[in-house]
Amino acid sequence: MMSKALLDTDIFSELLRAKNASVRTAADVYVKAHGRITLSVITVLEVVKGFQKAQREDAIKRFMGTLAAMEILDIGIQSS
Repeated sequence: MMSKALLDTDIFSELLRAKNASVRTAADVYVKAHGRITLSVITVLEVVKGFQKAQREDAIKRFMGTLAAMEILDIGIQSS
């Protein structure tokens, strides 16, 4: 079985661009094995900031709508 993995922003961006068939195939295999993609809140922030910089509010809305299907990990800092 494929090990569970956290996608970094660069790999996730490649997946969003959908230009690399091998990245798409690997993601499909991963989702089949684990049920969903795993990202950190840092990646979510970086993707949203990238869309904001490009003035792509439509892309932000679409991206935010997909988050419920993903596992989003927080940064693990506990407040005192």
